[in-house]
Amino acid sequence: MDDTTPHSDTTRPAPTRRRFLAGLTAAGVAGSTLSAVAGEQVPADRAPVDRAADAAASRRWPMFAFDDGNTGYSGANGPSDGIAVRWDRAIDATGEPTFDDVNAYVRSADGSLYALDRASGETQWRYGTDGDGDSPAAAAVAGGTAFMDDGAAVLAVRTGSQERYWRTEVDGTVSAPVTVTDSRVLAGTEAGTCYSLSRDGGARRWTFDAGDPIAAAPARGPKRAFFATETGTVVARESQAGSPRWEFETDDPTEDVPPVVSGDQVYIGDTGGTVYAIDRVDGEARWRADLESAVVGGATVARDTVFVATTDGTLHALNAVGGDERWSVDLGSPASRKPVVTDEAIYVATAEDTVYAYLWGGRNEGAEAWRADLPVDDPSLSVVDDMVAVVGGLYVAVESGSQTAIDRASFDAVTTRWTYATDGTATGSPALTDDALYTADDAQVCYALDPTEGGEQWRYEADTDLTGPIADADGVYLGAADGTVRALETGDGTERWTFPPDEGEIGPVPAAPIRWGGLIVALDARGRLYGIDRAEGTERWAGRVDKGGTSPAVGGDRIYASSPSGVVSAFDAASGEELWGFRTGGAAAAPAATADTVYVGNSNGRFYAVNVQSDDEATERWSKDLDGAVRAAPTVAGDTVYVGTVAGTLYAFDLKGNRRWRAEARGAIRAKPGVAGDLVTVGSENESVYAFDAADGSERWAYDTAAPLRTTAAFGNDTVYLASAEIAALDPPNTVQTPTPSATPSDTATPTATPTDTPTATPTDTPGTTPTDTPAGTTPTATPTATRTETPTDASGGNTVTPTGAPTPTTTAGGATGPTSTPTEAPTPPATTTGSGGGASGGGAGGGPLDGLDIEPDWLPYAGAGAVAAVAALGAAVKRFGGGGNGGTGGTGGKQADALNWGGGLDDDDN
Repeated sequence: MDDTTPHSDTTRPAPTRRRFLAGLTAAGVAGSTLSAVAGEQVPADRAPVDRAADAAASRRWPMFAFDDGNTGYSGANGPSDGIAVRWDRAIDATGEPTFDDVNAYVRSADGSLYALDRASGETQWRYGTDGDGDSPAAAAVAGGTAFMDDGAAVLAVRTGSQERYWRTEVDGTVSAPVTVTDSRVLAGTEAGTCYSLSRDGGARRWTFDAGDPIAAAPARGPKRAFFATETGTVVARESQAGSPRWEFETDDPTEDVPPVVSGDQVYIGDTGGTVYAIDRVDGEARWRADLESAVVGGATVARDTVFVATTDGTLHALNAVGGDERWSVDLGSPASRKPVVTDEAIYVATAEDTVYAYLWGGRNEGAEAWRADLPVDDPSLSVVDDMVAVVGGLYVAVESGSQTAIDRASFDAVTTRWTYATDGTATGSPALTDDALYTADDAQVCYALDPTEGGEQWRYEADTDLTGPIADADGVYLGAADGTVRALETGDGTERWTFPPDEGEIGPVPAAPIRWGGLIVALDARGRLYGIDRAEGTERWAGRVDKGGTSPAVGGDRIYASSPSGVVSAFDAASGEELWGFRTGGAAAAPAATADTVYVGNSNGRFYAVNVQSDDEATERWSKDLDGAVRAAPTVAGDTVYVGTVAGTLYAFDLKGNRRWRAEARGAIRAKPGVAGDLVTVGSENESVYAFDAADGSERWAYDTAAPLRTTAAFGNDTVYLASAEIAALDPPNTVQTPTPSATPSDTATPTATPTDTPTATPTDTPGTTPTDTPAGTTPTATPTATRTETPTDASGGNTVTPTGAPTPTTTAGGATGPTSTPTEAPTPPATTTGSGGGASGGGAGGGPLDGLDIEPDWLPYAGAGAVAAVAALGAAVKRFGGGGNGGTGGTGGKQADALNWGGGLDDDDN
């Protein structure tokens, strides 16, 4: 992540000026190993000899700070003389990783729990929760069950079956990691309520009000449970019945510093820089040490030594008996979390995202053993076997090796093949063919570039602003601010024809045109829709919506156009006859279409799937409330539709409306997503492009575009092409894969043919039984959950709804909780939707480059907000993108209307 911008208290990386934001190896490194053995946590008061005798103690990390005493001390043989990176995963990970004998477990910022293969880092499964705060806490794993916060509830999930075991609602949001003992789960909330729940049922055994928020993990020692409030009150309760034992007040707030129990003492630190050792039985202070700087993350205790990191960048080693300082080291910057200790080394991460290892217990105590400068943000640590697991957006597994220092530059797996400096900023997505990459900018220039080297082949200088381009083997097609549509020769950029609308009807063409059969279809800002002969540039037909602004879409034998008034209209593609209109209730973005469904979002944050099989009406299949306005077309790929919002969220839904996953782009999304095999890319207003795994939404990589990215990537030649302030050709971490759709093209050379394809895409994923909370005192039952999809949170399905209003969303009883795809690393299924148009994505026609390829253009992710382009590139992409890890298709083009400064775009309010 960022290495130049100061970090905030959130887990989100700040905007960066670094070119490469994060790299990764999605499948890990071959031959890597990371074994672990499950078992219950080692009680915090056990002697070191007991720990050494327990072989499993070095091979697991069952909960936050290792054990129920929060000691942070493991008997693992962590790397103490040299290191190497075993694997890394960019899954927006947050919180401390935990381990059992099967998997590594880590939370993501959306609240999900990932189970990762310990050897390779590959996703074994992913379980979605309601706990989508900024920092979901570490999950505790014990007895084949994962325990975690789930919004205002504590959740238990079976790790073998991924079925919910129990879920207990509590008073307020669970604001810290839960602590698991042999029979109880201890939790605290923002409301200040402390809970002891039955581990095997979730029943409330006892609760009490601590008076102030609990932001730190509880601790457990012999016959006692300990909670610390943010304001500095440490409360001791009898562990079985919950009766009060004592309270201790620190001089200053403790905030998120947890109590730590080791032997007969409880340790706590505060923001004033004082560390306290409290008698575990009577609550009296045995000693206090003034470190003169706020304590970060709390103490770590091992072998009569207390390790404490402070905000002035110092790591202190104190004597556990009297609190005297044994030694200290300067970290150079504040620590991000409490230290982690093994028998040979102390590991600590800093706010500058560097992990240090220091020796202890010998002659070189306090000497630096190694350091790793990692592309993570606000890192958390845990240690198992010879591995240090580092999490902060990126999950990095660091193993024993030969290096004493690792530089974050080694993680920049996304490299730049070439860049080309245009005269202005792109006004349309790049369009790729076998011979050239085409792009246009706001300097009124269209460029043809060599896709391999980036050299300029020709340029077309216009006398007005341009939108698009779209391209095929026969021509390059552009919209223009003077109301014309222009066709250029692919060889030299000379004008082949210019289509002038009738005088009096002239309005800017603010978004890229599209192609259907032998037609170019364009919508101007006044709402005039034109079908233009692709060869001659003459008008075939004209239609009208009340106002224009976005690119049309093709689905089957129809053209769809959206209006800022919220109406999506359907037109016969051959004749231009208007068939019907569907009202969305807010300014409609550009649509995407298949042969039987139109997908469109609006400015109110509502996303619709509309049944379009009738010639005289449209009915709602389903709709969803999103977290922000939709300003660009969605993308339909296979059995999934992707849509982004100005809140910066990318959603993936199956064709029945069940949400598969959601991912954060950390800035407003104003461009159509691009889909290439198992890779989904989307541009962001925070000057970056993000690549997500199509199966589970985990982040693969990100790239700094140096300007807001309002266009869609083009894919070809094992390259990702971007157009923003410059044109960039990226070499992603893995080969881009192109899926092979099962549909057969039916687009014909003349627009008079009526396609007869029928849809074949029928999602088989169905949600499981609605989960319900287990009442206190009852025996929990394993609740079946959905596979291959998240539990739907809105009403959906086949009910027909009149387009006069939006349905009210509903939620499942007991909270919407359930797993996502199992497993999530499966490749994206081949497309099964049929139709003859290109939707908002583009299409092929008779005589075009898609003929004979057995590829249906409905799902192809061409264009920025619905434009069709570069169909010729698909043939090359199918040959060149072969089997790798990240996906690919063949080309893109088009433009999102509100990226322009003129003409008929959607209102620019961010709702």
